[in-house]
Amino acid sequence: MGVPPVPRRADVVVIGGGCMGTSVAFHLARRGHDVVLLEKGHIASGATGHSGAIVRRHYESRVGVRLARDSLSFFTRFQEETGFPCDFRRTGFLSGARERDLPAFEALVALLRSEGVPAERLGPEEAVEIEPRLDVRDYAAVLHDPDAGYADPIATAVGFAEGARRHRAVVVEGRGVQGIEAVRRRVRGVRLRGGGRIASDRVVLSAGTWTPRIARSAGVRLPIRFVRGEVAILRRPPGFGAPPKIHFDVYGNTYSRPEGEKDLLVGFMNSDPRRTVSGPELRENSIPTATARDLQERIARRFPILARAQPRGGWAGLYDVTPDAYPIIDAAGPEGLYVAVGFSGHGFKLSPEIGRLLGEFVASGKRPEALSPLRASRYREGEPVVPDAPFPKGRGRRLP
Repeated sequence: MGVPPVPRRADVVVIGGGCMGTSVAFHLARRGHDVVLLEKGHIASGATGHSGAIVRRHYESRVGVRLARDSLSFFTRFQEETGFPCDFRRTGFLSGARERDLPAFEALVALLRSEGVPAERLGPEEAVEIEPRLDVRDYAAVLHDPDAGYADPIATAVGFAEGARRHRAVVVEGRGVQGIEAVRRRVRGVRLRGGGRIASDRVVLSAGTWTPRIARSAGVRLPIRFVRGEVAILRRPPGFGAPPKIHFDVYGNTYSRPEGEKDLLVGFMNSDPRRTVSGPELRENSIPTATARDLQERIARRFPILARAQPRGGWAGLYDVTPDAYPIIDAAGPEGLYVAVGFSGHGFKLSPEIGRLLGEFVASGKRPEALSPLRASRYREGEPVVPDAPFPKGRGRRLP
């Protein structure tokens, strides 16, 4: 199939071919809108292609729980909805608490249950029954979500994009955006790199770490920092057995999940906020041997058998981070411009529901109430997203 020509105009232009942009394009196209999706590389060539792709509902704020809950539901029926697979695999999710943190743990479990999440409170012995390789000696209780899992991030973005095409959206890869055109505070279209333009009175900007730069062309300033995050891949040793549950270790600062039938993906729960990067891309996206060794040593304290795991590389990427680590999903700047940015490591798991809600926002011009906590003005209004059930964490910003 050849490269489609770039249309001269569209009802809506969506900028960014990651999980969020493709989700928005899919939901808008399914509503019957004439959509053009622009991606400067190829679909999922940015942060989405390197996502940990964990799909879980373990959030400390009500807005996060709700978005994650409804997104997980979509992942379980992804192929039915889009016509394409995302390879969602249900593994279950575990995270433990020490004795001193039990009040916070109980509040978190109550929050999840109040939003319809079937969170199970397990004793350490019960946790070992469902994950026998886990060292629980310092845990007083363990949260278990049996429905959590992970998906293939590339297949997910491609599935959304192909689903959008089925609904007559035009997906253009290899064309970047130079800037957004506005006249009298009203969006009129986008200028393309290398020349050309697309006329449109509605633009959705969801280009990950490139979003702040493009937004500035429309006079929009966004409170975003870029923070480096790192992930290692370990080959599970012989005798490990079945793939493990997803596990969050707030004390060892690691998250882990199976990667297929043989490997394990391990990353830092809290990426050091001091590791801020000035530009939207990394010069080097591999990880140092010392980082892979550090991650292996940390995960082996929780899964001792992984001391014999074989490191098989890894990658580094950038998180687009807001002051409260929750995204900005809102209309911004000239009328007709919408931004979805600052996902702080949460974007993949929230992409189905945010894509649906943002599509509704763009189509109707009325912000859905579910997105109100994520409005751009919340910082100057002194109303950032704060945890409804805060759980103790180490230094840094949670970005799993």
